[in-house]
Amino acid sequence: MIINKIKKVILDLIFPISCLGCGLEDTWLCATCLKKIPINEHLICPICHKKNNGSFCTKCSKSQSLDGLMVAAPYENNLIQDCIQTLKYKFIKELSSPLSEILARYLRTIDKKYKQPILTNYSQTVLTIVPLHTKRLRERNFNQAELIGQSIKNEFKFNYIPSLLTRQHYTQAQASLSRRDRLKNLNQAFSMPKSLDLSQKNVIIIDDVATTLTTLNECAKVLKQNGCLCVWGLVIARSG
Repeated sequence: MIINKIKKVILDLIFPISCLGCGLEDTWLCATCLKKIPINEHLICPICHKKNNGSFCTKCSKSQSLDGLMVAAPYENNLIQDCIQTLKYKFIKELSSPLSEILARYLRTIDKKYKQPILTNYSQTVLTIVPLHTKRLRERNFNQAELIGQSIKNEFKFNYIPSLLTRQHYTQAQASLSRRDRLKNLNQAFSMPKSLDLSQKNVIIIDDVATTLTTLNECAKVLKQNGCLCVWGLVIARSG
């Protein structure tokens, strides 16, 4: 605890608190700038990007363990990029709150427009996160996906199980790898307790950013091997 407090003091000195959008002091993202961040109002196929219900179309569904993807905001927006990177790499966990608000606003919009069963059938849907290895969790002191998941769970009625998946071995950061190396890097990286019975359940996996979908697909593969019926990804943005 003392070490974490010292880290926070040092971070406050190195990165003075000011809005990433307009520079307003004493907040990482002010209410005005938060409202300016656009959300995606349409669901699309995660591969070919044709408008549909967010699932993989027939042509694009081959070799996918994941069934669909929901992306809250465009990564091309510079402010959303800054927020995600500052949260993730500068360890400013206070940014999880406004990012959770963006995700919640997106879910309300999509739910109203599409009436997705995975969003409305709360009794059949489990909300979880992409896990961090314990070593990386110690380095960062928090899992950004878990902070966001907790906020989403508080607003919606999902059964939230953040420990549904575990990361079995320490892996290299995906952002620095090619697609081929990403697949190799995450091979058998995740596991799920055999004691959990999720047969005939739907699962939504939260992460901050998706790129090639390798991580989400590996998580979905493990979940389906353990009886899950349908698995969707839910991310703040998608890069690449």
